[in-house]
Amino acid sequence: MTPDPARLAQSRFLRPLLVFAPVVFLLWLYREGVDIWFMQDDFAWLSLLRQAHSPADVFRILFEPAAQGTIRPWSERGFFLLFQYLFGVDNLPFRIAAFATAAADILLIGWIVRRLTGSRLGGAVAGAAWAANASLVVAMTWSSAWNEVLCPFFLLSSLGLFIRFAESGRSVFWWLQAAVFVLGFGVLEINVVYPAIAISWVLFVVSGENRKLLYSQIPLCAVSIVYFLIHRAVAPFQATGAYVLHFDAEIFRTLALYVKWSLLPADWVAWKHSVSTGRIILAIELLGILTLIVFEVRRRRRTALFFAAWFLATLGPLLPLSGHRSDYYLTIPVVGVGMLAGWSVGTAWKTAARPTDRRWQLVPIIFVLVYFAGMIPVARTATAWWWGRAEAVRVLVLGVDAAHRAHPDSVIVLEGVTTELFNNAIGHSPFYPLGIEGVYLTPGSEANIQPAPELADFRDVVLEPAVLLKALATDRAVIYSSAGDHLRNITEVYKRSAPDRLGEYLPNRVDIGNSLYSWLVGPEWLPLETGFRWMPARATVRLRGPDSVGNKLSLSGYCPLEQLKRAPRNITVLADGIVLGQSQILDPESTFHRLFSLPDSLVGKNSVEVEIRVDPVERIGNRDLGLIVSRIEIAKIQILP
Repeated sequence: MTPDPARLAQSRFLRPLLVFAPVVFLLWLYREGVDIWFMQDDFAWLSLLRQAHSPADVFRILFEPAAQGTIRPWSERGFFLLFQYLFGVDNLPFRIAAFATAAADILLIGWIVRRLTGSRLGGAVAGAAWAANASLVVAMTWSSAWNEVLCPFFLLSSLGLFIRFAESGRSVFWWLQAAVFVLGFGVLEINVVYPAIAISWVLFVVSGENRKLLYSQIPLCAVSIVYFLIHRAVAPFQATGAYVLHFDAEIFRTLALYVKWSLLPADWVAWKHSVSTGRIILAIELLGILTLIVFEVRRRRRTALFFAAWFLATLGPLLPLSGHRSDYYLTIPVVGVGMLAGWSVGTAWKTAARPTDRRWQLVPIIFVLVYFAGMIPVARTATAWWWGRAEAVRVLVLGVDAAHRAHPDSVIVLEGVTTELFNNAIGHSPFYPLGIEGVYLTPGSEANIQPAPELADFRDVVLEPAVLLKALATDRAVIYSSAGDHLRNITEVYKRSAPDRLGEYLPNRVDIGNSLYSWLVGPEWLPLETGFRWMPARATVRLRGPDSVGNKLSLSGYCPLEQLKRAPRNITVLADGIVLGQSQILDPESTFHRLFSLPDSLVGKNSVEVEIRVDPVERIGNRDLGLIVSRIEIAKIQILP
């Protein structure tokens, strides 16, 4: 029979359409994420380029254990180092990389499901179902979460190469699989579970004799074990905090919660959706999965178990983190959910031979549509919400950059910063990647902000009233309001009310390396260098006296390790001539922090002269170098037992 040309043309059109339709769906669903700006942890990664002065620095930055003991040279440090080096602080290339990676994931998911079902429709549904899952919102809107879409790319690529090895027997595919697998360790620690995924494929998908394929995974299992041991040696398990591992019954509650979130968004109720509707959606989806299990067991087919194995293998290492549950951790596990959805639709579509069977084609489609109905509204709303938060950060940071260019010799002081802006931007030092130093908040800002506990200390960013008053009087500061959709220069307005709102009493803190505090340091100090000063054998500062009985004097500083190796430093601290105490500086980490009790006679004094004496002092060049003191403060400090 001669093929119908019209059908051939239609088939040639539909095939690529079905392959790439899920990618178009991804772009539509998370469209605001294409141009979303940096925020939060992004600024820490963007700061790395300023620290890379040599190949040795780059190596250290890439491979030194960082947040929570992680070592991710490709997906975090290398990503930000390379892209910032090539494109500067331009968000668009970072976002293109995220979407291109997610698109590659979708194509790989579709390819694997088409391999299983022979159905292009099944492959398209699988990719779209993964893309629709609301757990992807963070990865599609936050550049720091690129690893969550890059890791499945390595896992899926390794699996695809293993499938080609299993089908062809060509060893080149096994070696390519091994190479991709090893490279995946530089992306995310979850990569360690890949051998379990490959073994699950052999057990639940491959028919016939499979011992050779199982044996082929033994070397990769050994690689995972070696990686785990090395990683644990250089980055031990956390003993305290949210990342402590809990091996108890809480694991099962965590698993149940993640199963729920994989089928119904974690923020379903938070985004004002009906609780009862959510329960109905969840019940329908669970019924669909249960029906599928019964259907497959009756036919003695095991393929669906592979999707469950993917979900459990990639989620398993996260289950002991019961103190840090997050829906974006599901980005990789729900690849299994997407594959299950695509496989069920593709299988039903391909195997329905009789007219009565064709009615059953609609059953998995209905379940998948219910899944989409629960995921898409939350994914859309959450993406727009993330864009709004990031846009406020963009306005702030780029506004400060413009203000700095307009006033290069003045510090920028921000008025009206909200808790959200502080937690998304200010607390993460967002101006450092732009090379901007000296951005502060107006006195009193701390009363209106509730900072996240892990963020920068308020003392580093909120200026003391007297310090700001002095800076305004000498035209060394400009005030900008962050209220509204752009920064506004309110310096003159602020100046007029400054004498009334800012008292002239001395601050109770002096940052020695900050030029704004220079009027409070004595003449003995050596000249200001980049963010610090050396003191000779003796140096003084002026501060306000303690506000109440029980206040302490805090002294922080630094001494180069080379000098400490030659001799420890002995310090004596006095306040208005009263000896507060003595201490020895020999801290092996070369930084120090000391506390001294204050006599009651100093309480309420407008000015107290603090004197520091250090011995020995080294003569280097024509300078006597004792210590670098970074901060002196009088405050109510609680000493924990």
